[in-house]
Amino acid sequence: MILLDLEKKYQGKYLTYYVAKYKNNDGGIKEYEFISRNNSLTKEAFHHRVPVGVGMVAFSMDKSKILLQKEFRMATNEWVYNFPAGLIDEGETPEEAAKRELREETGLELKEIIATLPPSYASQGTSDEMMSIVIAKVEGDIKGSIYVDEEIIPQWFTKDEARKLIEDKNSFFSVRTQMFVYMWVNEKD
Repeated sequence: MILLDLEKKYQGKYLTYYVAKYKNNDGGIKEYEFISRNNSLTKEAFHHRVPVGVGMVAFSMDKSKILLQKEFRMATNEWVYNFPAGLIDEGETPEEAAKRELREETGLELKEIIATLPPSYASQGTSDEMMSIVIAKVEGDIKGSIYVDEEIIPQWFTKDEARKLIEDKNSFFSVRTQMFVYMWVNEKD
């Protein structure tokens, strides 16, 4: 695919809608719609590769439990299980953003970072948004989100509890959360 043109179609409060025009391998033209948090993308500066968000895989200090959030997601009109996540503020590192978001959404404190993964795409079929994933050990008392516009119910899960949750056909997950939890509950000790 060769990028021929990039056109901004709509500017929302947080997201910008673009149409990219590509020349495919057969010489035909393909138009592709996507959204971005970057409101000033151009054909020449399409690849920014800077994470705008952070997601956390949070374990208890002894790693016997994993933290999941049941969150009402307006784009799906459903309660969805997810890891704590949020946008990285100007000047923050992914680790600083993870610590702040964890405290704001759950009341818990980040105590030890196990790993920070390189940026990856959050939803490459619809957006250019990149996130960093921070894997950490956390502790404290769950207090819930400080934001009135976010309905978040954080909860600790053991492997057995998480296994039952991912097998429940009436429980919905983000894809990255479902994949990680599946691997965690099925890992061999």
